[in-house]
This record gives sequence, structure tokens and C-alpha cells, in this order.
Amino acid sequence: MAKIVFGMAVPHSGMLGQAPEDWLKNGERDRANPQLWFRNRTWTYSELEAHRGAAFEPYLTLEERTARAARCRAALDKMAAAYRDARIDVAIVLGKDQKEIFTDHSPSIAIYSGEEVHNGPPQRAVYAPDEHVTHACHPTLATYLIDAFQREGFDLTDLFAWPDNVWMKPLPDYPVVPHAFSFVYHQIMGDNPPPHVPVLMNCFYPPTQPPMSRCIEFGDVLREALKAWPEDVRVGVFASGGLSHFVNDEEFDHRIMTMLADYDYDGLAAVDNRSYQSGTSEIKLYASVMKTMEETGARMTLVDYVPCWRTPAGTGEGMGFMYWRADE
Repeated sequence: MAKIVFGMAVPHSGMLGQAPEDWLKNGERDRANPQLWFRNRTWTYSELEAHRGAAFEPYLTLEERTARAARCRAALDKMAAAYRDARIDVAIVLGKDQKEIFTDHSPSIAIYSGEEVHNGPPQRAVYAPDEHVTHACHPTLATYLIDAFQREGFDLTDLFAWPDNVWMKPLPDYPVVPHAFSFVYHQIMGDNPPPHVPVLMNCFYPPTQPPMSRCIEFGDVLREALKAWPEDVRVGVFASGGLSHFVNDEEFDHRIMTMLADYDYDGLAAVDNRSYQSGTSEIKLYASVMKTMEETGARMTLVDYVPCWRTPAGTGEGMGFMYWRADE
């Protein structure tokens, strides 16, 4: 029988591949964003700066940015080492599409049942190697999971051919995976992932976002389905994304991480859904991993939490690096 041995939640921010000297350039995008989500509502940048003041100016020095970038790099290296130590045979990778491949429709939850995925240029270097690579998926397990979820009342999309990634300019001859997945393949799995099943949850775009309670239930069904999978394999489950962004909220992030460490599903589900918007919505994927890992008795290992700022008003990304390793 399959054995669930490892879970991970890792940010996939482009800032993790940028030189600290360039972080403030992202702040120009934040200033132009008319809908910055923070504390259950949207703000313009000028409103946010008036509300929060210039409190985060001290964190914008090059020295400060360089130190935080170094912490993020060290945390990623530790996460990759933890993955290698877990000796995974099969993986489930949870991510989302950000209108990279789903440009004309928005499925709530899709499972990819094809045989392979592609990565490489012109995907940015933080997400991909400098050459085209092909990674094997696990269509048999994917189809099995789709059937299992259907039996439990989930209406899923079966994605059996990978669409072109329209973020790629110029468009290559192969369909590059969305950045949520390519980051895990490249930064955590060293461009050599095991046979795996990509799962796409629409965290970003109303009205088809699954609520936190549904994502918790997804993890519950995923756990039971994997436990019943007849092959003798070691399974790891990975969530790509989060924590708070594109407005950093340290207080919120620490509250969420405490709930994750405590397996506090009621607390996670009770958070106002308006807090799970924009990039912060990717926390829902963390909850699915946590629910999958619960019966193993694994405790959450928080490798580091690094808020990375790019404007005086506190826009940026909260980088939380965590994993669950089952006792064996």
C-alpha cells in the first residue's frame, strides 16, 4: 500500500530569483495595482500608504534586502535537502494557474492526467533550467484520484492535454507548465521530479474559487485515496505558493502558521474568505497538504519565515518555508 511520508509548503515568488538590487522594481507594479488586498478589502497604493504610513521604509535598504534574500536562499536549500532525504517515489504537486494556461475558462479544481509536463525557456531562470526538459507524470494515479474524488462528491476537471502557456514570449514549441509547478520542479526537485500528479486549484479568480473548507476536505479525500492506492510507494504532497502577498501582513502570517502547526482546521476555515484573496489565497493549498499529513503524526518544521518588502507601505511577499516529515 502507498505510504504518505512527506509534505511541503513553499513560496514560488519571482523575487526568489531576483537580485536584491531589483526588488524595488516590483514596487512599481504594486503602486499601479488598483486592488491591493489587505485586511479583508482592496486598497489603492495611495490608500495603503496613508493607512500604514511609511513604516516599512527601514526594510528597503540594500543591506536589508540582501540579508533577507540570503535567508530565503538558505531556506530553499534546506527545503530541497529535506525533500531529498524523504526519498519520495511519487509526488502530488498542488498549484494554481494565473491565467497562464486557462485564459478562456476557470475550472475550480483540475487534475492533470497526461503523461508528461514540459519546462524550460523562455520561463524565467528561477523557475526553469536553461534548456527544454520533460518530466514524467503518473496518468494511472491521476485517473484513480479523479475517480476517488468523483465518488466523494467533487466535480473535477480532467486536464488530459497541457495547454500552451501564454506568459511565454515568444511561445515555444512545447507547453511550459505554470510557474507554481515549474518552481517546485526546478528549485526543490532539482529538475528531476519523480512520477507525479499536478493538481490545479483556482485560488485566484472569483467566482470559482474553492473555499478553505473545501480545500481541507480535498486533503481529507486525497489522504484516504492515497492510503488505498495498492502500490508500495512513498508519497510526498507539495503546495506551491503563499504566504501573504502582495501586501505583507506579518501578524496574519504568524497566525496562519500557528494554525498550520496545530492542525487547526476550524481556525483556518473561520478566517474571513476576503483574507484568502490575490496571492494570499495560495494558503488554501497549505491546508490541503496539512490535512493529507495529519494521520502520520508529523509535526510542521518551519525552516524560516522571511517577509520581503518592496515599498514603504509594506507591499511585498511573506516567504514561509515549511515541511512535514512523517515518523518512520
